[in-house]
Amino acid sequence: MNNPFALFDFPIEFQLDQNRLSERYLALQKALHPDNFANSSAQEQRLAMQKSAEVNDALQILKDPILRADCIIALNTGEQQNTEEKSTQDMAFLMQQMQWREQLEEIENTQDIDGLMTFSAEIEQSNKEKISEISTALSMKDWQQAKLINDRLRFIKKLMTEIERIEDKLADF
Repeated sequence: MNNPFALFDFPIEFQLDQNRLSERYLALQKALHPDNFANSSAQEQRLAMQKSAEVNDALQILKDPILRADCIIALNTGEQQNTEEKSTQDMAFLMQQMQWREQLEEIENTQDIDGLMTFSAEIEQSNKEKISEISTALSMKDWQQAKLINDRLRFIKKLMTEIERIEDKLADF
């Protein structure tokens, strides 16, 4: 695995200065701009393009808290997380997921826009809490807890996407 933190010259930490990340990204892309390699060999141009693609991929990882956490865990444990094969052992959260899904289905069926706004705020708050929890777990190097929390964040992200879909659908009525 490439280390996006090293590429951006950042310490391997969950909390990132987003302004510094943007500044570093622009500096790297400026250095790798094709105009800088116009008089270079085809191989040097190809390498610059590959490096530019690596910078773009690294930026996506560092900007996304879930991908960033996955990366930190992988860099520290040597284990890549396969989210497709994962079955949850977290029964309490599984019950919470079912409750949220049923609540969202009821909101969609009744076309309750106010209920959707309230539900959306609740899920957003839960997301913020999980971000805080994962930051703590990662700083304490509690990799198992961090994986568990990141799985929860993955579900919440999907739920937020579903909320947006329903919001768009209700706005069309």
